[in-house]
Amino acid sequence: MPRVPFQKPALNIAAQLALLQQRGMIIADPARAEHYLRFIGYYRLSGYWFLFQYRDGSMAHDNFRPGTDFETVLDRYVFDRKLRILIMDAAERIEVAARTTISNTLSERFGPHWYLAAARFTPRFQHADFLRRVRQETGILPVNAHKQPDFIRHYLQRYDMPAEPPSWMVFEVLPFGSVSLVFANLVDSEKKAIAQEFGLPRDRLQSWLHAASHLRNLCAHHSRVWNREFGIVPSVAKSEKNHVTQPKRFYNHAVSIQTLLKTISSDTHWADRLAALLAEHPNIPLPAMGFPQNWWDQSIWQWSSPTEVVRRYV
Repeated sequence: MPRVPFQKPALNIAAQLALLQQRGMIIADPARAEHYLRFIGYYRLSGYWFLFQYRDGSMAHDNFRPGTDFETVLDRYVFDRKLRILIMDAAERIEVAARTTISNTLSERFGPHWYLAAARFTPRFQHADFLRRVRQETGILPVNAHKQPDFIRHYLQRYDMPAEPPSWMVFEVLPFGSVSLVFANLVDSEKKAIAQEFGLPRDRLQSWLHAASHLRNLCAHHSRVWNREFGIVPSVAKSEKNHVTQPKRFYNHAVSIQTLLKTISSDTHWADRLAALLAEHPNIPLPAMGFPQNWWDQSIWQWSSPTEVVRRYV
């Protein structure tokens, strides 16, 4: 398809509302709809009404299918926002566990400053660039001094060598993406030792941390999770392939999250909270997120003890 100049005009809120009505969307409360168009945005909400528009192959037409109403679209948006919050809760626990396990395992083997040695990493790892990132994130570099936490400042004031703090301090400030990158570039023997703490093969843990980091960043920037095909996905264990049939959809992420949380937090109720959220929004089409029929019957979810409201749903 040849490219053309962009010529769409910017529309004010009233014009946006009128356009939706013109295209067939039912809007029972125009003032309420205007409020959400003003503070959520037409373009952002369009990701949730896309499937209600007529489609011809891969092309979507502007008009809505009969019966499409604004409240249904808004329900999907609210569901997605709550799902992102639930994901962030899990991602926090996974990130902290990864930071701690990597730092503890290698500090016990090689000392507090193990990360300063390029020998801990594969030859392809840009070790000098990583150390530069460490100095940026810890605020050692003068230009980044505003980022310096109190515990880093205390180290720098009290100790003169090494110039960089011990790994348990460094890993407190490294972003999840950097933690995932560190793990991916450790030599295999060190990756194996860390992966054993999670009860996983090293390649699977590497894939899952990378995918969890990417998912966490999407949620932190309020990107849509519902009806999304992810570009970075967790590898699927052979034992899960019977029900993870759409690996690019969210259900695959949910399975990897639940598996990790079973090790990290033995009393977690994350799965129950996920099922309860789905029960709260029963009109959400689960196939758009990769959920199979009777997903709760899979062994990965049976570890949880669902509440009565969840039992009625699943």
